[in-house]
Amino acid sequence: MELKTKYQYTYFIYPFAIEEGKYKRYLQRLLQNKKCRVRFFDKQKDIHLYTYFLPNIREYMFWSFGLNKDGIKNFSKLDSTVKSTLLAKHDCNIFNYDLPEILQGKVVGDNGIFFEISEIKVICYKTGICFLLFKTNLQTDNSFSDLLNFNYKFREVNSISYNLKEYENIRIQSNVFKDVKDISTVIKEITGEDDISIKTNIGNDKFFVYSYACLDQKDWNENTENEGLDSLFEKYRSVLPANSHLIDDEYATKGNPKNEEKKSIYKNQYIRYGFTATSTVLLTSTVNTSNFTVVPQKYESEYFYTYIITLYKKLLLNKLNYEFKNKFKQAEEGLLDFTKRLWIQDITNEEFGSRLENNWIENLDLNNLYAKIKNEYDVTYKKYNIEEMNKNNKITIAVVICIVVINIIAILYTGLFAG
Repeated sequence: MELKTKYQYTYFIYPFAIEEGKYKRYLQRLLQNKKCRVRFFDKQKDIHLYTYFLPNIREYMFWSFGLNKDGIKNFSKLDSTVKSTLLAKHDCNIFNYDLPEILQGKVVGDNGIFFEISEIKVICYKTGICFLLFKTNLQTDNSFSDLLNFNYKFREVNSISYNLKEYENIRIQSNVFKDVKDISTVIKEITGEDDISIKTNIGNDKFFVYSYACLDQKDWNENTENEGLDSLFEKYRSVLPANSHLIDDEYATKGNPKNEEKKSIYKNQYIRYGFTATSTVLLTSTVNTSNFTVVPQKYESEYFYTYIITLYKKLLLNKLNYEFKNKFKQAEEGLLDFTKRLWIQDITNEEFGSRLENNWIENLDLNNLYAKIKNEYDVTYKKYNIEEMNKNNKITIAVVICIVVINIIAILYTGLFAG
């Protein structure tokens, strides 16, 4: 079943972590990089974001909504040291990484896939959790199979096993990159030497995938057989190549309704959302005009940032779990702040946005993760208090012994002179 995409894009999301004590220095390094620019949000231009997010989350993610034009001009006049100090006080900062040209590439061979990297962003949280985002587009008149193969291969471009996989012949055609593996150089340039992702269990060997595709109505209309479409959609959702064989085809398409709901929370005749722990995809048809106008714009703005916030919660919990074993007091403060400012806060009042958030929470297993961290905190808290109490007792005993010794010496000293 060969399908044609009329419009598509994929965000590849690379998470990394910076030590909080080095966060301000990291921001300064980004500011000194001429390719990086702070992304300022405007209430008029970005009204869709301003009205979608509730005030607390809006302030957490997009603090620059509170700036006017003069404020932005005054900020731009400051040196990088002062700028980094000011930015480090905010919970989240977003940077655009300027490209000297659109990065074009292809897969060499009979099934060559021509693509471009049209956008790179860096999202940094004060906790040290950061995201590097690559937006890619396949050039026009591509098959849906090309998109499946490209997503499957590109998500591992920074992994050790990249050259061992199928479809490895991706080559960048531009003056910037000679080979797609050079993207690892860009990743290293942006993340720097202070990346502590491995020891904090962030998990960034493969990109997270956030993808949109709109099929031509000739390929997806009222006469289309759902079974063939379901099979391709399952490969899209699972980030598998086009020629892969689905072991759980029957489970994916005809299984328990509860399981299907977990994989696709919204499904009508011409829209399908799919989810895994590491991917989110949206497949639509041009039968409905909104599917290639309103839907893709909303999907990569309001819903995309909702996904980033939810993913951030998961990675921050992983980081806190690590810190409980090494920096208890810091982790305790972090968990309390996280619970108060993010965990118990609603992100939006929009019904469908909330449904998406709930589905991401389920697929990322956030509720179970938070419960485990809370249990870890309770156990560590008791252990920490016992150790502190024992430590204080030892200090108290030592002080008492010192006082007794001093008193004995004083008595002996007084008796000596009295005699």
